[in-house]
This record gives sequence, structure tokens and C-alpha cells, in this order.
Amino acid sequence: MPRRHAGPRPATIIDVAREAGVSFKTVSRVLNGETNVREQTRERVMSAVKTLDYRTNHNARNLRAQQSRIICLLYANPSRNYVGEIHLGALQRCQAEGYSLITEDCSTNSRTVLALRAETRLAGAILTPPLSDDPEIIKQLQEHRVPFVRIAPSETKANGRDVAIDDQAAAKEMTLYLVGLGHQRIGFIRGAETHDQASGRYVGYKNALQEAGIPFDEALVAKGDFTFDSGIVAADQLLDQSARPTAIFASNDDMAAGVVAACYRRRIQIPLDLSVAGFDDTPLAATISPSLTTIYQPSRELASEAVGLLLEEIAAPSETPRRHLLEYRMVPRDSTAPPRQ
Repeated sequence: MPRRHAGPRPATIIDVAREAGVSFKTVSRVLNGETNVREQTRERVMSAVKTLDYRTNHNARNLRAQQSRIICLLYANPSRNYVGEIHLGALQRCQAEGYSLITEDCSTNSRTVLALRAETRLAGAILTPPLSDDPEIIKQLQEHRVPFVRIAPSETKANGRDVAIDDQAAAKEMTLYLVGLGHQRIGFIRGAETHDQASGRYVGYKNALQEAGIPFDEALVAKGDFTFDSGIVAADQLLDQSARPTAIFASNDDMAAGVVAACYRRRIQIPLDLSVAGFDDTPLAATISPSLTTIYQPSRELASEAVGLLLEEIAAPSETPRRHLLEYRMVPRDSTAPPRQ
């Protein structure tokens, strides 16, 4: 149970600063999602927020406004790199449009949209995968008449406005790129089954093999959950095989980085002994060594476009589903090469 500070009044930003041992300006930067804060400091502040059960009084900021100007970004994704890019894109667009952005981590939080709606007047909400296909959250938003836009939902669940890339086509292009380098045994690490994106990327991988005339081998497919640790486990599973793959394509950059770590432990040289590819092109892809060949998913642009579509929905509600596809691109880097002969 969160503990309260001494006294009957609600906790303030000053109380949080004292609890975390930082300045109230640092607390403000953390709560506003600014990036110029050390991760250790951010964790201390968020721990203090939870301990004191602190709630930002967004309503007080908007009392003079006839209409709420608060947008909530809902997420439940284990990849900090992906969530960070989405958060930044949405935040920048909201600031440009004169709106405030709040975030809600729904991965382990049992709070419902109903509770969030009760404490904060929302102009609308952005749903990120896998919440984009969560029927309970969508139902709550509809019942409380909160406009929303979904990022990368399933195409089979048309509902309102959404924005995405063609994950299936992107994964197919990456797989064919590896085939073009000369790879025949291409391992694949799937993402979490709760994400429709993961299914699309898996289908794209299989379609590419079929087009290239390479028989599909289920032994070359390992399950992951979009986390770095799951990438290590999946890589070990693939690399323990007697006829191991010459390339591994992971469904996101975090898992691809896990493959790189597993190879380092085994003294497998990348890309000489094994080519590794990822998906998303988060900042991680360009900073690890060797730099990661990956699919650029315009995460910031997806979030920015989602805010724009949401503002359109707020201004002119429509029952007609609208899907907006953004462009992806393949980014070859140092982690891929032709297989060793």
C-alpha cells in the first residue's frame, strides 16, 4: 500500500522532491517526460511518487479551459526503447498543439480507464500495442465517450482511427535481404503473441522464405517477448542446434541486442560467424557494437500522427474507420554480411 506523508492534505510535488532527495524542478522534469534526467534519478522520483501516492492535479491546470486539453498515452510494452520513442513523439506533438500529455502504464497497473477518467478530465487517449487490441480498454473508452486513436492495431478489428506501418511487408523485405546475402538457414525470434505486430512480422518472414524457395523449418523459430533477456534465451535455443543458423532476424531491436550479447558470451563473431538483424531502429540499434541492421519504424512519427488523428476525431467525430499507413525503410549496418564459406 502506498504510504501518505504526514498530514491530511494530498502529497505535493515538494513532498515528492523531499522523499526522493532531489529538487522540485527535477521532479517536474521527470513527470513531464523530459529526457535530460539520469535513469537512476528518474527511478528514485517515480518510487517516491508511488510511495506517497502522488497525483498531479491536471484539472487545476485546466480550470479556465472550457474543454480539456489533456491526452493520455496508454502503454503496456516491455521495450523501454520503443515506449521512449512513442512517448517523445506524442509529447512533442501535444506541446506543439497546446495539449498536455500524461502516460499510464497498464502492464501491471490494475487501475481502469474509469478510475483515470474520474480523476482527470481527458480530451482523448492514444492506445499503443498490445492495448490497441484490448477489448476491455476500448469498451471503457467508448462507454465514457473518450475519443481514442490506436497505434498498430490488428487490421481485422477495424474500429475508429489508427496509424501503423506494414509490419508484414517490412519483415518480408528484411528476410529477403538476408537471403540476398546468401543465407539459407535464417533463424527468427518472434515477439509476444499478445502483439498483433509480432504475428505480422512472423508471417512476413515465412512469406519471404516461400518466395525464395527455402523450406520453412520450425526449429529455426524461437519465441521471445520483445525484451532483451528473452532475446538471449531465444538466441541460446537457436545456437545450441547442431546445424545452427547463419543469420538471426529478431522481431525487435531489444531482442536482437540479446542475440548480440549471447554471441559475445559464446565468442561468436558478428557478422563473420552470424548475421543479426532487428526491427524498429530505436537508438539502441546504432549504439551497440556492431551497429544493428534493422527496419526503421517511424515510432515518433506514428505517435505524432496518432495525436493529429485524435485531434481530428475530437473536432469532428466520425463513425468511419480510418487507417493511416506510414513508410518504413530497411537500414543495413555492420551486423549483417554474407555467410562464412
